[in-house]
Amino acid sequence: MPPSSLPPLSARGVAEELSALTGLEKLAYGRTVLFLLELLVLIVTYTAARWLLKRLVRRIGEQLAGRAAAEHQATRVRSLAGLLQNTADFVLCFIFIVSGLSLVGINITAIVGTASVAGLAFGFGAQKLVKDVITGYFLLLEDQYVAGDYITIGAVSGTVEELGMRITRIRDDDGKLYILSNGDIAQVCNHSRGLVGASFELSVGAAEDITAVTKIIEETLALQNLPERPHVEGITAADATKTTLRITFKAPHGKRPAQLLPPLRSTLRDALLAANITLA
Repeated sequence: MPPSSLPPLSARGVAEELSALTGLEKLAYGRTVLFLLELLVLIVTYTAARWLLKRLVRRIGEQLAGRAAAEHQATRVRSLAGLLQNTADFVLCFIFIVSGLSLVGINITAIVGTASVAGLAFGFGAQKLVKDVITGYFLLLEDQYVAGDYITIGAVSGTVEELGMRITRIRDDDGKLYILSNGDIAQVCNHSRGLVGASFELSVGAAEDITAVTKIIEETLALQNLPERPHVEGITAADATKTTLRITFKAPHGKRPAQLLPPLRSTLRDALLAANITLA
């Protein structure tokens, strides 16, 4: 067959070629068989393209995530890969629907024209939805936060469970789940990037030697596997019954100071009592 007579690379062209090669076109119901072949080719093509694309995106995403220098960067890559898969699914589904309508003889041009007008009207009503989706992409591209980070958005603080195309899911310390529209996020405080500093106060009896107490506190906290050596800032309050000291420290990456305070206080209490220091 000369190149000029080759059938077009489409479901109909492939079906016609298969029908001619197998002799199905000569059957009494040749047109029905041809239609079924076209439909089968379209379904197989859509399924194969979707499977290959998802596998390709997943493989590339896992390779890039494996090369990431930090865990949050790997999570970010996986989130971007998931968004890309969802976008590709939407595009392939649209192409499949349009091709299927064309296959059954529906005028696609008229539908596309009507859809353009309807889409314009829908666009005015869906501005918030578009804003949410666009903001979701920028939140990932700018690496503001990823799943697993502990963040504060407005009055909500918690761990990010999901950063989707339109919404962000945050689980707070009490187990409550907050669902925020990405377009409503104006400011983010990420507590999981770098070393987060914190402080707490500890009171001892007014008659205790503050120099000796300070030495015990700093030596005890130095053994707690913190990224930097804690420091006793000094006296913040004193009266006839007690002296209050302020202690500063930095939490390791990915840890919140609030998680570390109970065990730190308990460790200091045991160490001071073991040294016969009176607590107030």
